[in-house]
Amino acid sequence: MNIIIVGAGIIGSYLTSQLAEEDHNILVIEKDKDILDRLLAVNDVMGILGDGTDPEILKEADIKSCDIFVALTLEDDINIIASVMAKNLGARYTIARVREPKYTNDLKFMRSSMGVDNIINPEYYAAKEIQRTLKYPKSHSVDSFFHGAVNMIQLEIKQDSAMLNKSLKQLSMEGYLKDALICIARYKDNIFIPAGDHVLKEGEFVHIAANKSVLSRIYKSEVGDEDSIKKVMIIGASRISYYLTNLLLERNFEVTIMEINKERAITIQEAFPKAVVINTDGANPDVLTEERVTSYDAVIALTPTDEENILISLLAKRLGISNIITKVDNTKLLKITGLLNIDDAITSKRAASDFVLRLVRSKENANGFSIKNLYRLEDENVEAIEFNIIEDCKIVGRKLKDLPIKKNTLVAYIKDGPYGKISIANGNSTIKVGDRVLVMTTNKNFSVIDDILEEE
Repeated sequence: MNIIIVGAGIIGSYLTSQLAEEDHNILVIEKDKDILDRLLAVNDVMGILGDGTDPEILKEADIKSCDIFVALTLEDDINIIASVMAKNLGARYTIARVREPKYTNDLKFMRSSMGVDNIINPEYYAAKEIQRTLKYPKSHSVDSFFHGAVNMIQLEIKQDSAMLNKSLKQLSMEGYLKDALICIARYKDNIFIPAGDHVLKEGEFVHIAANKSVLSRIYKSEVGDEDSIKKVMIIGASRISYYLTNLLLERNFEVTIMEINKERAITIQEAFPKAVVINTDGANPDVLTEERVTSYDAVIALTPTDEENILISLLAKRLGISNIITKVDNTKLLKITGLLNIDDAITSKRAASDFVLRLVRSKENANGFSIKNLYRLEDENVEAIEFNIIEDCKIVGRKLKDLPIKKNTLVAYIKDGPYGKISIANGNSTIKVGDRVLVMTTNKNFSVIDDILEEE
């Protein structure tokens, strides 16, 4: 597939590296020579130094043969203009990174009147992830499928866990995992899809999926019936903070924001009169103490700088805050330093990359794309994919137990048509055209549901 990416910043360079691993023809357009040189030095892709809104640059990039065009600069207007021009010059599908609510609130207009096929808003995705995480603060990650009908949390098996030293089959027979499913497990450096006879060990991390009520029952049993989070301190009035504040206030959270820049502090206060905004340095330990940070249920570090966010989180941890969420785009910092658990970090680049990867990998047909959603978990070692079941699939009409499903691949949930019931899959389950299926796998590059099968 021929893909053009405009903008080699944090998200653009990350997406480039992910797509390069999947053997696509990638060309990156970037105005900054140093940034482009660094990207080309570590990725087997082509590059053009120039402006993505320049028609001559787009023609030089052979825009007529472009399958997917992605504009990822920091400027919404540039991304929209570049995408519109690319579409008019022959690009098949265009995606623009757009963060301003005035643009994102009317996607239908963007598509019909401006010719932008889709928009991505990494900051909003990150805010939604944080909002979900606050519901399960002791979970190391929270993911959502089928528009929130199924959620999945990651918990560590501890010494007092009701699941310790029991097999998944035993936990199901006893009713502890009734209407729930353990989809992924990680023990030390081994990540796998556990079978029914797998026995859970102390120190093992598991991803448990269920609807909200069942998941809440298991969560409370494992971590205790603690008070829910209601009082939140956000440090940094970033774009993510804007979206997160709106989401939290809608759900009646008490929100306090620390922002060192006076102009940004005034702007976010005007946007959210119900929030408390303090114009001060949230990275200063004395300030955190003066503002009684320990009285908050959670601290969320959302400054523009990864290093500062890590510092704030370490200070909050030292002050005794147990619920801390940190925005870190360069997750290598966490791996190298080991200062924070990588699972407790939020990054805006991954959700945006997953969105584009889903479109790139999905096979288009008369009813849309074969992949509805794609998520990468466990530091990108596991993929969770929602497949649309289309005509001519080998899997249709056959019981799952009779299929040669690849190792470390799990058919987890089946949705009966676009509006039907969602159920946990089992050996006797069959799938029909029109269903939607959630698959978990450590394999890579699945593009249609039949990719879960070994060659027969």
